[in-house]
Amino acid sequence: MLKTIIIELFRDVLASPVVDTAAVAKYVSPSYIQTVDGVTLNYDGFIAHMRKQKEVIASLSVEFLAMVAEGDILFTNHVVTVQKKDSSVIQIKVIAQFVFEDNRLIRCDELTRLLSGNHEDRDIGSRH
Repeated sequence: MLKTIIIELFRDVLASPVVDTAAVAKYVSPSYIQTVDGVTLNYDGFIAHMRKQKEVIASLSVEFLAMVAEGDILFTNHVVTVQKKDSSVIQIKVIAQFVFEDNRLIRCDELTRLLSGNHEDRDIGSRH
């Protein structure tokens, strides 16, 4: 169940070309807290992060290398490939712990590493 939710969240929220606040609300709790590489965002900060990403990202795809669920926690090891609007491509390796409550995301703790692309994009996972 949690694996399906996170796959759908990535498809409907992260990979969407626009920020659909109804889609965000479907998957993410208003009490959401996200920490990526030491940068912490609340729900509104996450929306701002999504808007900032949509300014530079033309499309993205996610390859889940591993997903492990236990109770309300899902761990993932995944690679995100981003096609930017300037035609450059970046790849980011992500290790993430997602915590759910009532089938909505309430917390995310993520570490990211830029695998390829411009060094200036190393903060793409937390830029807002």
